This record gives sequence, C-alpha cells and structure tokens, in this order.
Amino acid sequence: MPYRANLWALRSLGVRQVLAPCAVGSLTPDLGPGTLAVPDQLADRTSGRDQTYYDQGAAVHVSFSDPYCPAGRRAAVESAQASGWDPVDRGTLVVIEGPRFSTRAESRWFAAQGWTLIGMTGHPEAVLARELALCYTSLCLVTDLDAGIEEGEGVTMEEVLRVFGENIDRLRGVVGDVVKALPAERTCGCATVLDGIELPLELP
Repeated sequence: MPYRANLWALRSLGVRQVLAPCAVGSLTPDLGPGTLAVPDQLADRTSGRDQTYYDQGAAVHVSFSDPYCPAGRRAAVESAQASGWDPVDRGTLVVIEGPRFSTRAESRWFAAQGWTLIGMTGHPEAVLARELALCYTSLCLVTDLDAGIEEGEGVTMEEVLRVFGENIDRLRGVVGDVVKALPAERTCGCATVLDGIELPLELP
C-alpha cells in the first residue's frame, strides 16, 4: 500500500480534511457488530510500514498526542446522531499488521490495555496526514467481536463482509453528511502543527 503517495497526492490536489471510514473488530462486548465508533486515540502495532515523510535530512517531530482532528470528530459524531445512528464518541483503535486476524491471546492482551477497537488500516495514514498538516478523522464500523472476546470460532472474513454489506449504505450516507458538516475554515491544531518547524522538503 503506497501510504505516503496516497496522502501526498491528496494534499497536492488541495485536500486538507480527510475522512477515513473503515471496518474494525471490537475488543469489548459492549460494542457489538453494527456499532459506529469515532475513536479519539490510536495504538500502533504494525511493522515495516513507511510512516514518515521526514526520513532524510533534518529530523521532524510532529505532535501526535491526539491523533484525530477534534473538529472532524465533532462533525462525525453530530452527523451520525442526526441520522439516527448513535455513535460511540471515543475509544482507542489498535492497528495491527494483518492480513491475518488476531489469536485469542492477542485479542485478550489488546483488551487488557484498555483498547476498544482493532483493525488493519488507519496507521500510518493518520500520522502521515499529521505530517502534512491535514485533518484526519476515522469512522469505524464494528463488524465483529475479536477472537478472544467471546467463545466461538473466532473472526471470519465472511462475517466481516456480511456486516459491512448490511451497513454500507448507512455508512455512506453518514460520510456524505460529515463532508457537508466539516468547517470551511480550519481552526484546529492540525492546520498549524508544522508552524515553526524547518522542514527538509517542500510540501505541495
């Protein structure tokens, strides 16, 4: 996946706010299939993915304590509520390497950290967006309970695709509503995160 090229291309086209809908598993029985979540935190458990533009020249350290745009999250939550789909307005998405699903032991360990959602996408996209001073908001559709959270056969691709298919039109509608609700002028910290930093390359 050309993560860096994708985000760079978006900025080159003038995009400044990114919505990222994705299918995720739940690490708690409280968030069952069909739940819409707008996480406020991220935990990276990937390996080998290019996750910076600034790997040559001067070091660049961007603030990433709050990985998602607060304005984007607010627009997402309010738009979902207005549509009648009451979202979970916080949570931690742990991103794993994939493509395999987790073992039961891994699921239980992730849950023990207090993490609530699990997926294979969303990182390094979120940090790459921050490095380009873009707003990034994740919209997570829960398609399954992860393997260690309940008894049974564990996660199957068939189950994930079924739940995603049952909710895709609803999710598409919410995404359209969020786009309309995003502020025309950005006043969030995402827009100014690079202020005062000398970059080793010129951004588009």
